[in-house]
Amino acid sequence: MRVFNRRFATATRRLEHADTAVRLAGVYALAGLADDWQDSRQTCIDELCAYLRMPYEHPPEAGPPAAEQLSFGGSQEVHHTVISIITAHLRDDARVSWRGHDFDFTGVRFDGGDFSGAVFSGGTVDFREAVFSGGTLDFTGAVFSGATVDFTGARFSGATIDFTGAEFSRGPVHFVGAEFSGGTVHFGDATFSGATHYFIGAVFSGASIDFSGTVFSGGAVDFTGAQFSGGTLHFTGTALSGGIIGFTGAEFSGATAAFADATFSGGTLDFTDTTLSGGTLRFTDAEFSGTAVAFTRAAFSGATVDFTDATFSGRRGGLSKDLATDPPAGLLLPPA
Repeated sequence: MRVFNRRFATATRRLEHADTAVRLAGVYALAGLADDWQDSRQTCIDELCAYLRMPYEHPPEAGPPAAEQLSFGGSQEVHHTVISIITAHLRDDARVSWRGHDFDFTGVRFDGGDFSGAVFSGGTVDFREAVFSGGTLDFTGAVFSGATVDFTGARFSGATIDFTGAEFSRGPVHFVGAEFSGGTVHFGDATFSGATHYFIGAVFSGASIDFSGTVFSGGAVDFTGAQFSGGTLHFTGTALSGGIIGFTGAEFSGATAAFADATFSGGTLDFTDTTLSGGTLRFTDAEFSGTAVAFTRAAFSGATVDFTDATFSGRRGGLSKDLATDPPAGLLLPPA
């Protein structure tokens, strides 16, 4: 125990050093200690995450002094190294696994990083109030199984966040109140099964959110009260089977949401109390089989909702009665 405590004290001191090489040595020393010291592994992980939460200077302006460039480059290298080490311990080929532990990234500023192939099983992964600006944060092929993942209040601005092919099952994922302004978030070909994903009150302004080819099997994706102004929401080729995609009380103003070629078999697509002022919801060539599509009390004002060439079948499927009997201006329905 005494040896472990000495190693911990030495590693954490190195993290405070001004020299990049010394800080990197501290990062690797702390990771090695986490591997060796199972009883205090979470404590070592907490220290690595705490380093990421420390103030991180912004990229220097054009033409800065060489010292500023070196300082920023050094901090960026250490930050990305911490992320890479955490990811390596969450992949299938990890010599020592850190799965099931908590990772606190609250308020961290990310300008890239690689979480691809990581498996978050159990525990809490906390990105609350984190800032994603510039660069690419890579979650391709990551697995979120039984963990609680929280992006509440996070800000996405000019960054690319890539969840392509990721798997989300059981545990909830929170994007409550998150702000997406510019940049792109990819969920293409991801799988959502038996989990709820909350985008309640999220604000989408000029961003591209891509769920193309995503498979929803059970569970729910909840956009209650979300605001879409400008930008694009892609559900092209999405498959919904038995789950719910809900936009209750959401506001669409100048945004485009594309559900073209999507396949809905069972489940519910809910736009109850949604406000549509400008912009387009496109369901062209979508297939609805036993899926309820509800626009109850939706307000249409200058928006286009296009179901051209969509097909409806199944006993409990189809548009809500108010739309089918009294379609508002801007609603384009397939021929009877």
